[in-house]
Amino acid sequence: MLNTYIIEGGIGKCTAFTALIPKLAEKAGEGIQIYTPYLDCFAFNPDVVMAYEQSLPITDPRIMASDNIFYCEPYKSNFVFGKQHLIESYCELFGVEYIPTMVPKLYTTHLKDRANEWLKKNGITDKYIMVQFSGGQTPVGWSQDNQYASHNPGRNYPPYLAQQVINKVRAEYPNAAIIDCTLPNEPGYAETIKCDEHWAVIHEMLKGSEGFIGIDSSLQHFSASVGKRGVVLWGSTRWTQFGYGHNINMHFHMKEKWNENIFNDSDPRNIMIDPVDVFAAYKNLTTTHKNKSVVAYCLNT
Repeated sequence: MLNTYIIEGGIGKCTAFTALIPKLAEKAGEGIQIYTPYLDCFAFNPDVVMAYEQSLPITDPRIMASDNIFYCEPYKSNFVFGKQHLIESYCELFGVEYIPTMVPKLYTTHLKDRANEWLKKNGITDKYIMVQFSGGQTPVGWSQDNQYASHNPGRNYPPYLAQQVINKVRAEYPNAAIIDCTLPNEPGYAETIKCDEHWAVIHEMLKGSEGFIGIDSSLQHFSASVGKRGVVLWGSTRWTQFGYGHNINMHFHMKEKWNENIFNDSDPRNIMIDPVDVFAAYKNLTTTHKNKSVVAYCLNT
């Protein structure tokens, strides 16, 4: 049975959906088709027979040849109650049994040479750490002339605090490069190298990194795909809905356990985590957890 799934949203949302693909293909008895703005989330996936860019009309004959065309919008479902992980919500809406160890999987090994070429071009021949302190703008149709505007600025870590984190990382790891994985029109930082590569190349690059420090954006979703630990700073979104348990998840008002009773997505203090604590968490990852195997899983309430 040929099923086509319409998957909208940003890179993180499309990446999260990939966690369901093996079960959807098994359920259909064959590979599935995808209709999406982010083809690279689904490229080379062995359970995807074809992915179509959404600039194509949905009435394209190859899509119309489907036995079923499925669409859902988790952000307009039980997900809004704040009690489901995004992947759990997708499972409920598409009739798939949810298991917390279902995590995203992207296939980008074909970009390994391109990633290595970028590293070499930028003089990075040894260890490197990746950071992402802002996000929320689509790379689709992006232009250098665009003024930066995030659709959810409450997720962004303030540049003043971010620079303090970077300074501490630089002082502790003087020989490691620090790669900033934000788009060129987003805030930049001293002692970092802004990565101007495609986001799928960044996914491939993450595999060889020493870890990452970021916000609720693409890097933290990629981390579950590649099995790489990092520190994730949370502001206006819940780690119980978008986060993964192999990372250290941090919030101004909470420590290790999520407390829904004190969460207010409009509180600007949410993301203002002390840079000293952020760096300490990252250092802990590179020491205490350095040689431990990575088991990624979805967090829940």
